[in-house]
Amino acid sequence: MILSSDFDENKIHVFYDSIDPSDIKKSCINNLLNIDYFLSALSILAQRPPLIERLFITKEWNPEGIYRVKICKGGEWVEVTVDDLFPCEPFGGPIFTGCPDNEIWMMLLEKAYAKVHGSYYLLKGGFVNEALIDLTGCPT
Repeated sequence: MILSSDFDENKIHVFYDSIDPSDIKKSCINNLLNIDYFLSALSILAQRPPLIERLFITKEWNPEGIYRVKICKGGEWVEVTVDDLFPCEPFGGPIFTGCPDNEIWMMLLEKAYAKVHGSYYLLKGGFVNEALIDLTGCPT
């Protein structure tokens, strides 16, 4: 896993300090995949941090790199296991969405969401209300 050029494994956090909409950093490839709807849904939820925190079963950095999160798909909560191996640009940061301060909550949720849908590419296009349903379990 590569988070930044000054990567230090001892400084990785699932959540660092607090959850904030400004934690979500979009990459160039997000424009190609058009997953702004997902990022918008996360930004909405990040305004109320407990809504993000409750999606995480594993809330602390795991040295084995294995994390469990919950996504509501088809009206049922599904526990998804993901690792912290994120696709990265050569000699750079994550290809998809990233977070500052070696915080990985956003990338873990994005990876779990992609896994539930089949791949990162299959996240292409969508609607904010659909992502909110998947992240909250509530109709929007």
